Amino acid sequence: MLKEKIKETINKHWRVRFTALGLAGILFTMGVPQAYCADTFAIEGGRWFDGTEFKPATWFVDKNGSLTKTRPKKIDHIIDANGKFVVPPYGEGHNHNLQNAYTAKNFGPLQVSSGVFYSVQMCSFGEEVKTQFSSRDTMDVLFASDCMTASDGHPIAYFFKDRLNPTEEEAEEGRRGQLIVDSLTDLDKVWPAVQEKAPRFLKIVLVGSEKFEERHGDKKYLGINGLNPKLVPRIVERAHQSGIPVVAHVDTAHDAEVAIKAGVDVLGHLPGYRIARDEGFDRQDYVLSDAVIAEAARLGTKLIATASAPSMSNYSEEALSEIQAIQRDNLRRLRKAKVPMLMGSDNFAGTVLIEIRYLDALDIAPREALLKSLTMDTPKWMFPERRLGVFAEGAEGSFLILEGNPLEDLGFLDKIHIGVKQGYILTGSPK
Repeated sequence: MLKEKIKETINKHWRVRFTALGLAGILFTMGVPQAYCADTFAIEGGRWFDGTEFKPATWFVDKNGSLTKTRPKKIDHIIDANGKFVVPPYGEGHNHNLQNAYTAKNFGPLQVSSGVFYSVQMCSFGEEVKTQFSSRDTMDVLFASDCMTASDGHPIAYFFKDRLNPTEEEAEEGRRGQLIVDSLTDLDKVWPAVQEKAPRFLKIVLVGSEKFEERHGDKKYLGINGLNPKLVPRIVERAHQSGIPVVAHVDTAHDAEVAIKAGVDVLGHLPGYRIARDEGFDRQDYVLSDAVIAEAARLGTKLIATASAPSMSNYSEEALSEIQAIQRDNLRRLRKAKVPMLMGSDNFAGTVLIEIRYLDALDIAPREALLKSLTMDTPKWMFPERRLGVFAEGAEGSFLILEGNPLEDLGFLDKIHIGVKQGYILTGSPK
């Protein structure tokens, strides 16, 4: 029953996704600008999300792009939001789909038309595309560093044409796009570049770290290993000394334990998105212990679950059910311990909306908590220095007006009447 519910919600998402992408492509081909400045707005009526429920209110956006209860002397647009529901724009905490010119062109319009105005791009300094984003009239994109991984670590395997027979040339090509660290000496070598490029986050990779000694250097695992777990505390210490938060790619429960104890700021995945029996792991290797969860809560470690990843893979119904049982158990205990959960999908071809639907189908939290994570907690984590993800006097005038109540039907998350960011219309029309 659960799998059917997940399939139904995901299939619905993909139908909407292709429609939105097609429309965005047409608009860009015709040369229509991505954003329009409206100067001032009156948003009359509507029900506004406060993190728990929707309440009636009237707000204005002033000439500075800020929310106010005081009506500006001149109003450029009056939006009738009666019968509609207003939420802050969506935050995508983990993706890789805006990291170069090709992906920005092909996947950026989809994000904007879907209401994703804030995105974190992992494993890229973003130097090629940074200037395209993060102004008032564009979506805001933060870039982590290139992935810090071992010389035979993930994601080098993505550069292999034949996974079973990679060439050294392919491996070298993959390494050129990463921060390769096999020793503290290597860390010293790459660190000046990290400091110079000043990424918003440092992304480190751990994969099956309990088997690091036996796997490192074995060609069978070339491109899918991770860092030596003994180096992780020193890496985290170095990053924090430079004021750079650390996000850890983790696979197994042991990876998560290593990362949490080292003091990483965010787990970039929830253990249990796969069960790698072909690598000598079994179900119990992905179950977080209560002690590790308690340590994460004590240290304030945050989680970006990317739990929907298995739903986009070709798993059998039996395999997916086993994975979902692990996910549900881990997530419910993490939530009970009050470990903060951010919203992120790692959904390259789509948007973060697949993640909230998947988590809702797993029934691991009330729907209002998931919506709060998507629209408030994740954007605030991304931009702690800004007043966004909230409707309050002087906060950024950024919002999505939805055609219906997403707490009753998450399908309304896609049905955006208008999306405004700091006084600029990024999607939809005020008419």
